[in-house]
Amino acid sequence: MTLIDYLNRVHFADGILEEALWAELEQMKNSKFLVLATRETFAGDLGERIKNGLPKQFQSVTFEVSGGVPNEAEAQYATKLFRAEECDAILAFGRGYVINQAKAVRLLVTYGGPLFRFSEAEGGGVRISRNMPELIAIPCMQGFVAGFNGLLSVVLDDGRMIDIVSRNNVPTVTIGDPTIALSEAAAVQASAGVEAISLCIEALLSPKYNPPANGIAMDGLIRGLRAVTSVSENADLDPRRELMAAAMNSALVQQKGLGLAHAITSSLCSVVLGTLDKGAVKRLLLPKILNYYVSKNVLAGSPLLEALRLSNPRDAVKTVSRVLRDLPLPASLSEMGITEDHLAQCTERASMHRALSNTPHHPTTGDIREILTSIH
Repeated sequence: MTLIDYLNRVHFADGILEEALWAELEQMKNSKFLVLATRETFAGDLGERIKNGLPKQFQSVTFEVSGGVPNEAEAQYATKLFRAEECDAILAFGRGYVINQAKAVRLLVTYGGPLFRFSEAEGGGVRISRNMPELIAIPCMQGFVAGFNGLLSVVLDDGRMIDIVSRNNVPTVTIGDPTIALSEAAAVQASAGVEAISLCIEALLSPKYNPPANGIAMDGLIRGLRAVTSVSENADLDPRRELMAAAMNSALVQQKGLGLAHAITSSLCSVVLGTLDKGAVKRLLLPKILNYYVSKNVLAGSPLLEALRLSNPRDAVKTVSRVLRDLPLPASLSEMGITEDHLAQCTERASMHRALSNTPHHPTTGDIREILTSIH
């Protein structure tokens, strides 16, 4: 069996892409799709594989996503195309920001703008209740989590970045094929692995009570820690499959909420407003955040220690730090082009982020600035 049905329909197996895509589109054969991807992805190997998986009667119109952080203006433009061409479904493939841009289009097609009214900070998730267009997501390794969760971080027309969170944002169908990742560089694999590890750790440290999610997070964390140490430029399928599996787990446990790593990384993205590698940022943040929690005596007895089969919180920090230390990712925030001004703006925004209410210890503005300064 290749079909997993948890929050949505998921096809996950080696080489399943064409077969799964054909099967899903056959069920929607009377639909007309808006197809989203970047120009490079349309023209690349994945684009060719998508074409090979399309039934002859497939009706579509394409929209080239610019790349980077999903934004309201581009989503509005794609929405106009969706309506003008009388589309009724969406197919998005490529990196996570493409999948997330498709989520924004679904919202605008169904409800109209502005997107701000769906912001998590405004309790906007409850407003997302009506049926939205079907969305088939085919994510690459980078941003793989976007294909499985209901989270959308988007830049509004006024420049602010918001989180929109709703189970109804989850794609209708997600196709996860590890063979897609065979051409992914080691740095991309490493970044995807860190993202999965971070999300699983945040779920395990969340004060919310959800034993099934803890179990999924434990499995995802162990898979991620093992696989991320095997990333390389070689076309080795096994670690890529394990990283994708860890990423899928990490998406499923986001119902426990996000934490400090997300609050800081999301805030950095909102002030940099460029293509910032979230996995690279979290790779630097995680050891510092765990050290911070150790200093506040909140890790003892946590599910994180249970997952790592450790009793000493400091050993947990050492274990995670050792795994992340030698990954082929930038060694500092400054190496990513992040300035002191960015740090100041990020600190202010992160200190007000709603995700901080889901942490085992609420950090102060000074705590956040100290963490950022230590990795700059």
